[in-house]
Amino acid sequence: MHEEKFYLIEGKKMKLEELAKEIESATGGQLEDVRGSINRVVVKKPAPEQGFEAFNLTFKMKHTVDLVDAVVTTDNKKKNLSDYDFENNEFTVRLISYIRRDVPMKNEAEL
Repeated sequence: MHEEKFYLIEGKKMKLEELAKEIESATGGQLEDVRGSINRVVVKKPAPEQGFEAFNLTFKMKHTVDLVDAVVTTDNKKKNLSDYDFENNEFTVRLISYIRRDVPMKNEAEL
């Protein structure tokens, strides 16, 4: 749906507000909250010496139940999630996914 536009954002370093504006531009819609919901991704890394942390940012789209997920990484490791400042520090956008939750009552082929 928006993969071609998301591909242009992936791999870039940016702050939270910049990412939100890019998502709104790519989707042509508005986000409910430009801060989104931030969760730390706990994974067993094959090379822990790489020194990065991964996070999942979830944004709710306004006027729909759809979501946009972004996987981002930071170059510095901190102990607590609250120690990260996504609004003022840059992170690297790794992957963006549009999650369509707005499903019609009938099969679209029948409409």
